[in-house]
Amino acid sequence: MLKIVLIIVLIFCMLVAPVLAVSNVISQGAEVFLGEEGLDVRAALPSPYFHIAYYPPGATPGRDQPLDIRSVNALQFSVIPSLYIDRTGAWYQWDQAQGTPGNVAFIVREPRISLKVLDQETLADRSFGTVPRGTQIVIEVESNLAGVTHRPGFTGKDGPIDLRVITPGGGTLSAVALPSGDEYPLSAFIPSSDLCYAPPVDIGGWDTGGKGYQAGLYRIEPYFSFNRVRENLRSMNKGYQLKGTEITLGADRIGLSLSTDQVIRSDPFSVTITGTPGSPYLVWVDAGGRTGNSGDQPPMIVLAQEGVKQDQPFGPYNIGSYKPAGSTYSIKDLVASEPYGGVRYYAELTPDRNGKRTVQFFTSSETDDGIYTIRIEGPKGVSSPKTERKQVEIVMGTVTVITDRSTFALGEDIFLSGKNTASCDTYLFMTGPNLPSVGGRLDNPGQAVENGNPSSFMVTTGDCETWELRFNTGNLGIDFGTYTIYAVSSPSDRYHLDGTSYDTIPVSFRRSSISLTKPAQTVAKGDDLFISGTLGGDIDTGVAVWIFGRNFFRYDTARAENSGDFIHELSGPVTASMDPGEYTVIVQHPMGDGEFSVRPDNDRQLVLGSQPYTGAPQFRIGGPGALQGPAAATALIEALNSPFIDDVYAEYSINIVNPVITFDPASLDGTVNKPIIVSGTTNIEEGSRILVEVTDDWFGPTLKTERSTTAGFSGVVKVQTDTDGMNFFSLEIPAGRISVGSYRVIAHSISSQASSTGTLNVSLKETKLTPTVSPAQKGTTEPEPEKSAAPVTPKLTSDIVTVVTEAAVTEEIPVSSVPSEMAPGMGIPVLILVIALIFGITIYGKIGVSSDGQEKMKTEDGDKTCQEPETRLKR
Repeated sequence: MLKIVLIIVLIFCMLVAPVLAVSNVISQGAEVFLGEEGLDVRAALPSPYFHIAYYPPGATPGRDQPLDIRSVNALQFSVIPSLYIDRTGAWYQWDQAQGTPGNVAFIVREPRISLKVLDQETLADRSFGTVPRGTQIVIEVESNLAGVTHRPGFTGKDGPIDLRVITPGGGTLSAVALPSGDEYPLSAFIPSSDLCYAPPVDIGGWDTGGKGYQAGLYRIEPYFSFNRVRENLRSMNKGYQLKGTEITLGADRIGLSLSTDQVIRSDPFSVTITGTPGSPYLVWVDAGGRTGNSGDQPPMIVLAQEGVKQDQPFGPYNIGSYKPAGSTYSIKDLVASEPYGGVRYYAELTPDRNGKRTVQFFTSSETDDGIYTIRIEGPKGVSSPKTERKQVEIVMGTVTVITDRSTFALGEDIFLSGKNTASCDTYLFMTGPNLPSVGGRLDNPGQAVENGNPSSFMVTTGDCETWELRFNTGNLGIDFGTYTIYAVSSPSDRYHLDGTSYDTIPVSFRRSSISLTKPAQTVAKGDDLFISGTLGGDIDTGVAVWIFGRNFFRYDTARAENSGDFIHELSGPVTASMDPGEYTVIVQHPMGDGEFSVRPDNDRQLVLGSQPYTGAPQFRIGGPGALQGPAAATALIEALNSPFIDDVYAEYSINIVNPVITFDPASLDGTVNKPIIVSGTTNIEEGSRILVEVTDDWFGPTLKTERSTTAGFSGVVKVQTDTDGMNFFSLEIPAGRISVGSYRVIAHSISSQASSTGTLNVSLKETKLTPTVSPAQKGTTEPEPEKSAAPVTPKLTSDIVTVVTEAAVTEEIPVSSVPSEMAPGMGIPVLILVIALIFGITIYGKIGVSSDGQEKMKTEDGDKTCQEPETRLKR
């Protein structure tokens, strides 16, 4: 049986041994790495040490207790990542029986590989950069795996690192070409130290100019290739480091690209050159016959750019002396000579480690419009430099100016806006009546602008594409009329606009104005009064409101909204204090200067003006000799009409009347079975409230034995306005709410002294008489009653009405309740019949009282019993 077991073990070892290509024998104190498996650590754990112990940082083995103790299989030890990822460092031998540590058994490390790409000649870092095809490069391999190569039994075929190169087409390279034509394998790379190179620097590096290496991006990735570390760490996102790199192989020719092929004058643009990293190249702008003088300049190179060198204006011209391939002229001879001796039109530049360099050019108002050729050549000093050229077009930008309208009142704000693609600054001036012919500064038109002097213009700075400006016209000091506003891309006056971008817009200025919502109003005493209108011009100061009447003067100011609308309110208590009559209201606007040129003094005694001097008395409005009503209003208008006063005004008239409430007579008659609507008219303002009371309490004399009870209805209603502008009110009394009788109606305003009284008459529902036709009339061919001479016996019919009676009330049936719809000629018989009927009912009521205090009444439907009504004493 023992022989069988030994044979199985031997076969297993023979199968496993080829898989573990790298030596797995670990010496005492050697390094092991997370993810390794199948390690033989017997040399690190001699008897009696069959366990390992881990101490925290700062602990002393033998004195401090270990943090962790583990038993191990010394023949097949695995550094399981999940168990040792937080236990990296030294593990000590541990005698479990004695509880004492020995020496360091081994050290657990996190495996690490990091790659870079270096220029083989200069060892400059080209990682993630661009190099021309043919450049010799090496891969720098930095790792901590050199210890693996020092294990017992390690062979040259056991390299712990694999390198792979992914081509632009997606293929994978396991070897790269050497300058000798041989290939250098990238698999099983042996790191002899922490920093190594593949291929080694001394054999020439990777020759990227070999056939098959196309231009494009190459990715270089590292992998672990020992003791199944790669497989065991695949599911981990920490515990190791694998950092690859990239390199781009450029084309054989140099590259030149422009940020744009069309540039608006005064805008910058850039040129990007692609070439050999670290090698100098020449770039310049062909003059194309231009001198470089003002208005005839090509684009210039911005000074002091990284990687860019330029000659000084006064020499020496080391860069400018370069002669392009095939030319007998130097670069300095090929560019414009002005300004600065032409040195701003060419430069020497060096591509960075990625093989690129960007150079910025600028244009200005002095740059000529047209097409320019940008040229590049290099590397400098080689026998066959490569050349590239591109063309760029410089065009004039555009300027526009707009505003929301073309006519403004002096004192208003003007909002200007537009586009300016020619420059970031927009220069503004104005021309028009009595202004300088070259143009006047926009915010001070009397001051002439100076060509080429930016400070003499009103300037607004935008975002180099759009601009906007708001300015006030109150203090421009100009006359009414039409003017032209210029928006220019450079500080150029009216006579020097050639070669620059500009736009114009006409604007007209007029006097400020006031428009009133209503030219006149009639207002009841106690009502609120609103004076409203719209301003045309400056709205910041608002308006002044003057009110003149007999023995009355009032002065107020009112603010205006942004829209120019204003509202001034006289409250109810103010109008209540005003006597009935006509009042003159004058609304004053101060124009653009924002100052009221005519105003009252603080004591409201004098009206002061600005002529012949500021504060000069104009007339008296208080105290002895004060002007009253129309005379004061006329004096104010004369003062405002003075040619020395720039204020404008609008006249307004209000009529104060006593408040009146009047009932509509037709609304004071009603019936108990229908709603009664009591209505009337009033001159009280719309929305005011009126209390309407309906009561049968007439305050007349009564007997002491009578009970004093009243009935009625009341409500508060709002004044409304009909389509004809008349103010009215109405109160609805529900049907059956009050009984038959006469009622006093009182309506009085809640906000004023206005009131009115009336009498409301409430009757039964109207009755109708149904005529009875005699037998002689039956069958007649003429049914119209007015054509029949036969006698008619009227029959009285009536709806049964339940009447709710009150104490001391006697029901009466007025004559007017008899139906009026009867045949002609029946008026007198019907009247006699009604009188007889009333008399009969009265007599019957006196003699037909039963012993229980109730009366009996014969009707067609039989006996009906009703409660005896109380009688009211009539006086």
